[in-house]
Amino acid sequence: MTTLLRYRDYGGEPCCEVALESGEHVLIAVDAGGVTIRRLARGDTAEEVLFLGSPPVVADICLALLDGRPASETSVLDIFLAVVSRFRSAAHIRAAFAEATGRG
Repeated sequence: MTTLLRYRDYGGEPCCEVALESGEHVLIAVDAGGVTIRRLARGDTAEEVLFLGSPPVVADICLALLDGRPASETSVLDIFLAVVSRFRSAAHIRAAFAEATGRG
């Protein structure tokens, strides 16, 4: 089960950190450059960028995942948090976003 460790969706750069079922910690950050999902360094595991999405790619992903709901009902951070929370490991996140963006 994924655990939400911190969440900030106000101010200049919204972000959140989750602990995945695998024990890995993942940070989702939203800024003017788009969305970055990174596995945080812990123990012998190095930090790794799992997904870096430009604003147009992020907009496409968000629109696809809104499923007809008005965009005003959620935020980019909430959409990506909902998606990332479904995965058990950083490897699964990396693979899913690579496939979704045609990079895999």
